[in-house]
Amino acid sequence: MKKPVLCCGEVLVDFIAVDTGKSLARSSMFERKAGGAPFNVAVGLARLGKSVEFLGKLGGDQFSQFLLSKVREEGISTRYLKLDRSLKTTLVFVARDTEGKPDFVFFCDNPADANITLEDVDDINPEDFSLLHVGSIAMVFDPTRKTLLKLVEDFYSAGIPVSYDPNVRPSLISDRERFIRDFYHVCSKASIVKLSDADMDYIFPGVEYRKALVKMPLKKGAALFLTRGANGCTVFFDDKVVDIPAFEVEAVDTTGCGDAFMAGLIYKMVEKGLQSMDDVKKAAIFASAVAAIAATRIGGANSMPGIDEVMPILDNTRW
Repeated sequence: MKKPVLCCGEVLVDFIAVDTGKSLARSSMFERKAGGAPFNVAVGLARLGKSVEFLGKLGGDQFSQFLLSKVREEGISTRYLKLDRSLKTTLVFVARDTEGKPDFVFFCDNPADANITLEDVDDINPEDFSLLHVGSIAMVFDPTRKTLLKLVEDFYSAGIPVSYDPNVRPSLISDRERFIRDFYHVCSKASIVKLSDADMDYIFPGVEYRKALVKMPLKKGAALFLTRGANGCTVFFDDKVVDIPAFEVEAVDTTGCGDAFMAGLIYKMVEKGLQSMDDVKKAAIFASAVAAIAATRIGGANSMPGIDEVMPILDNTRW
């Protein structure tokens, strides 16, 4: 059996507005869903048939009980899911515009996901895993930030691939300079880096995206993926840039699309590696198909498709 992927960071509760096209101020009904970008990726990998472990922390409230049940339902091991009853679950309220694009408000009161300590990862041996995935708001708040930065160093030193999705949430970043420093540092250690066009605008404000791509401090052999919504994605590998079109779907909720795309990339990485531009393009096409299905469903983790849903889309494409 292949070694599992280790996904690290937040698992939280999304309250998603039922009515599409209304702002959060005008929305009155919400549906509870399990979320958090790294957890969504873990669910995505599990549903695609890959072995995955999740490193996170839950609190002592009822929402944490709900999340624990969801982790178990997805068949994800709770070995590295820590518990501290003095902490609370992060809550996110989400409204969607008419194109399914989400708007977020976070409520973080003594949040469990921000309190993963170095002691919590004492028993993690990089050699036990095929890849480490980090990113999102877990990389903003200490002590989780420091803990995950150490894991990145440990896995990089052991020669185990690292994947990184900054998943920028500007409203939560109080120290932009530190965030940018961390971004550059993790990028230099990662084998896969994925950004959205909104992430790119925050990190490289006012810079045309193709010019920004060449500013990235990527290590040799690393692949960069820039997702651009309905405009598809752009891949950067071995100093070459290629655009990949998006699959056309009726988008309902794009909350989990980036995470679904990330899960697709990791699936391909652990399956055979990304050794050439042809490998990278095939990974981007596969990830785009996973994300396209997720866009037709409401919710983060809940929207992740299974491999049996993805393959028919790929079989019908001429790419």
